[in-house]
Order: sequence, then C-alpha cells, then structure tokens
Amino acid sequence: MDEAVKLIIRKKPDVVFLDIELPEKNGFQLLEYFPEPDFNVIFTTAYNQFAIKAFKFSAIDYLLKPIDLEELRLAIGKVTQKQQQAYAEKKYQQLLENLNNSFEKITIPSSSGLIFIELKKLVRCEANGNYTNFLVSTGEKYVASKTLGVYDEILTETGFFRINRKDLININHIREFRRQKKAMIRMSDGSLLPLTSTRKEAFLKIIAPI
Repeated sequence: MDEAVKLIIRKKPDVVFLDIELPEKNGFQLLEYFPEPDFNVIFTTAYNQFAIKAFKFSAIDYLLKPIDLEELRLAIGKVTQKQQQAYAEKKYQQLLENLNNSFEKITIPSSSGLIFIELKKLVRCEANGNYTNFLVSTGEKYVASKTLGVYDEILTETGFFRINRKDLININHIREFRRQKKAMIRMSDGSLLPLTSTRKEAFLKIIAPI
C-alpha cells in the first residue's frame, strides 16, 4: 500500500487502475491518502452482480476481471475524453454506501460534472434521445448523458418500473391508475403517462398482487 501511494505521488498518473481487494488494505483506503485526487480511477473487480450494481449507481468506471482487452481500450478512451470530475470524493463515498446496500442515491453524469439524486425524491425518468431527463419531486429536472435503457437496468429492482419506451417511473410516486382501454398513470408531479399493453400485466402484478 505504501509503495503504491509513493508511486502515485511520484509518477502523477492520469488514471489509476485500482483493485478493491489489496494485500494489506482495500482500494478505498488507498484513496484516503488522496482526499482531492487529481487522477481518474478505474476499479478492477471480480465482485458479484450486487457490487456491480453499486458501481453503476455511483457512476464509477470499472472493469470486471478477467479483464477483456476491448473493454480496457474503451475504458481508457472514456478517461481521455472526459475532464477531471470535481465530485470524485463524493462519488467514491457514494459507492461505499451503495456497497453497504443503502442504494438511497444515484449519481448521474451531466455536462457540468456529477449530480447526486435521492431515489425517494425521484419521480420519473424520461427518454430524451441519447440522454435521460430526471424529474424530481421538488420540481427540478436534470439531464443525464446516458440513455434511458441504462437507468432501466439500474433502477428496476429498486422500486422503478418501465411503463413504455419513454418513461421509467417511481412506483412510490404513483397517484392514480386509470384502468381503461388506454391505461394511464398519473404521477405525483401531475404528469399523465400511458401504460403500454405489453407492460400492463407486469405492472398490475406489482401494484395489485393477488
């Protein structure tokens, strides 16, 4: 660990590939030596799917072991294209919380940096081409630079449901379900959204299980 810290200080790398499990300490403890890191971090991990979900919630770059050469190239390409993110310390702290099974916040990348959103305040996510609009209960709207499909995969098991191609909603913010020929759902922000017929059966099993 000490040698790794000295090497980082001496070499001043642009990116550090960091394993979570190290011989003496873990990767997060190494980062404690750099409270305001001036380098990007890509975690390498053999963790299970639960841990991978934590990485996704935290907008952390990671590579699964054994490392695939093409995925390594893509990860390096992402690092070279983006600017140093100002909220690195908060991002790593969020990952630690998610690894402890909290999943109370999601970190989303934006054009200006990172945004941290409490899931209980997130009303819905809305597709916007290759971007996703995040609409929260306080009235703000944030735009994430990833597609809705990415967040569908991340949020589905945490109380969210994809009701159509465009809308991913927080089940806890549903205020009305109109059971009619064209089913509609009213959310806490006043929006009235269509529920497609192909998703109706799965939706009813969630909100009204037998």
